[in-house]
Amino acid sequence: MSNITTTLWPIEPHTQAKHEILRRYLQAWLPIMSRYNGRILYIDGFAGPGEYSKGEPGSPVIAINTAKEHKLKLNAEILFLFIEAREDRCNHLKEILRPIDVPDNMKYNVECSKFDESLTSQFNYLDEQKKRIAPTFAFIDPFGYSDTPFPIIKRIMKNKKCEVLITFMSGFLNRFKSDPHKEEALDLLFDTREWRGIVFDSDSDEKSEKKIVRFYQNRLESCAEYVRTFEMKNKFNQPIYHLIFCTHSIEGLKKMKYAMWKVDETGRFSFSDRTDPNQTVLFKREPDYRQLKKLIVDKFKGKEVPIEEIEEFVVVETAFRETHFRKQILKPMEEVNPPEIRVVKSERKRKGGYPKGTIIRF
Repeated sequence: MSNITTTLWPIEPHTQAKHEILRRYLQAWLPIMSRYNGRILYIDGFAGPGEYSKGEPGSPVIAINTAKEHKLKLNAEILFLFIEAREDRCNHLKEILRPIDVPDNMKYNVECSKFDESLTSQFNYLDEQKKRIAPTFAFIDPFGYSDTPFPIIKRIMKNKKCEVLITFMSGFLNRFKSDPHKEEALDLLFDTREWRGIVFDSDSDEKSEKKIVRFYQNRLESCAEYVRTFEMKNKFNQPIYHLIFCTHSIEGLKKMKYAMWKVDETGRFSFSDRTDPNQTVLFKREPDYRQLKKLIVDKFKGKEVPIEEIEEFVVVETAFRETHFRKQILKPMEEVNPPEIRVVKSERKRKGGYPKGTIIRF
């Protein structure tokens, strides 16, 4: 995030990775939400100028183009709200978006204001009208942390069809956690003063930055059913911030994990600027299936469980995807001699398949 005092600045590899996660997730989110809702909303809370110094597209352009160029027909009215506090960047964004032709069912608005003030005003208006926000995906990508108070996140997530992807500036917070001048802003960020006792707990062996991230995740879990984190590192391979996704939908969680696995195929959910994302690898990066097998066996050993319960465990409680366990874990466990699992009930047509309704004994 160099030269953040200028209108435009060079894009960095970790930002490109973040944008790839955003683009892939929107490709999945837009048709699903469009199918079941008459109106959906995309919010970019810190929209920026719309491009980087060499013309690379910013998140607002990525969002609009992802919707506009989607291979599936998006029937819902799609509203884009781009919020940017700095006037020079806000005006630049308007100029970048002006020549883009959008379909009749898509509209956008660029608002030159602070994210927290804008959202607070809009939520207050909705409350007065006894209405609620449309199904929303909010991309909250600040440079710092002072303009993202937790009560705003909580108000967004009050609607079960809303989701947020937050850039959580964990590295910055870790550096300034002892600064008394930052305490009030941190109280708003977490919506509690309890962070002091957690972060400065001398009896814990966990590193300070990890404690900060874990504490924030716990706060988010108070208003979202599922929370998933992706670590971003700089060119020195040091953590600089975390992407944190919040949703009430297990399908949303599946789609976000798909997007994250595409950026980091090792399953560590981490991206480092030290790695060239365009570099050709000479070997295929794969998930650690031995680890996943151990997690599954430890969870279900000695039990009879439906396939749906195994899938939910894999999706919700591990870093792995719902596509990682049937063929790669269960099938070999059934085929080994002696078998490590037994299919108690199933409507499958052949061995090695595990359709809905299948019950497995470990």
